[in-house]
Amino acid sequence: MTSNRFLQFGWVLVAAIAGVAMAGGFQNSEIKIGTVDVVRMMDQSDYGKEGQEIFKKMKIAREGVLEFIDTYRVLTIDQAQRIRLLSLKENPTKEESAELDRTKADVIAANKRSVELATKPNMTPEERNLVEEYARRSQTMNDIAQRWFREFTNEMSDFADKRKLAGLQKARVAINEVSKLQGYTVVFDETTAPYGSNDITDATLAAMNAKK
Repeated sequence: MTSNRFLQFGWVLVAAIAGVAMAGGFQNSEIKIGTVDVVRMMDQSDYGKEGQEIFKKMKIAREGVLEFIDTYRVLTIDQAQRIRLLSLKENPTKEESAELDRTKADVIAANKRSVELATKPNMTPEERNLVEEYARRSQTMNDIAQRWFREFTNEMSDFADKRKLAGLQKARVAINEVSKLQGYTVVFDETTAPYGSNDITDATLAAMNAKK
């Protein structure tokens, strides 16, 4: 089932800046070169940690929807849509939470009935019709789960990409600020200058966190 693969979709807010992270406009003859670990800034900054927490909540909520559909495949389309909507709301009201619980309870009851009918030797015509209806729902839910998996993956990827770009911009601002204050001519990302002695990551991380 696709929900199992969805569990492997992790936080992708990463990217080192290749080459020069900051090139200053200093006119003096002394060249002062520094390095910075941009990935650590992205991961350990308040902004980065906030993004990871949001991503985690998004992931858990979407996995929950897919796993519920995978476990109880007798949902109607309306029930599935309400469960998705209510499960993904950031701040549901008490009424909405109660509706979500009722809807899930109805689905679980229908699933129990489906299991009972599957082992019943002599079914009435109405019961046979219900079994057929449950089978149709199961196929429909399989198709919906496949589509929602793709939608959820795209949603989370878009979120991570936008968060990454915003984080990189914040990092650049902090790097420029610290570089100018400390008189650096050029600052390279650590990946392009791994043996640089003037690491200003701690200072740039502090500067990044100071800007809310």
